[in-house]
Amino acid sequence: MFQIKKTTGKMVTAYRLGDDNSAVAALIAAGKIKQTGDDTYEIFSQEAVNGKGEVAHKGDYVKVDSTGAPYPNAAAFFERNHRHIVGDQYEQIPQPLAAWDVNEPMSEEVQFLIAHKGLVINEDDESRYFNAELWGTMLSAAKDAVICFYSVTRDDNGVITDADFNFIAREEFGKTYEVC
Repeated sequence: MFQIKKTTGKMVTAYRLGDDNSAVAALIAAGKIKQTGDDTYEIFSQEAVNGKGEVAHKGDYVKVDSTGAPYPNAAAFFERNHRHIVGDQYEQIPQPLAAWDVNEPMSEEVQFLIAHKGLVINEDDESRYFNAELWGTMLSAAKDAVICFYSVTRDDNGVITDADFNFIAREEFGKTYEVC
């Protein structure tokens, strides 16, 4: 495991789902976001490669990565980790996070994901090496991707009881995060 953080004071553009926004309308028109109900959306991120988008809801936020692919942020998480500047512009509040990739020894946290959170490592397919159900759909990431841990919960004895994680494509990781 290693520690990472978003680059300091990074400015990002984000859109709240459900608000009248021409950028979200353009992402919908391009097929990168699909409204599936009054309050439900599918977000086709880089990792949503299995035919179904990540499920997000009205009030959640969508950011766009450097490839133009959108990705969801739950409202509570987004609002806790971003400062509104003006319009659709926000400053990301950098916080250290734990991360893991295949160059690291197997960690207790990744073993927990495999045993309890549905992480599947497919050694026969380097383009869909990491697989897990996240955001209401099966996401996949290449072997060079990074697993980012947003939180790891432990009981009083230090045993992991939960973990919140996601995959980050290597190219996006290099542009967005720095190793502490």
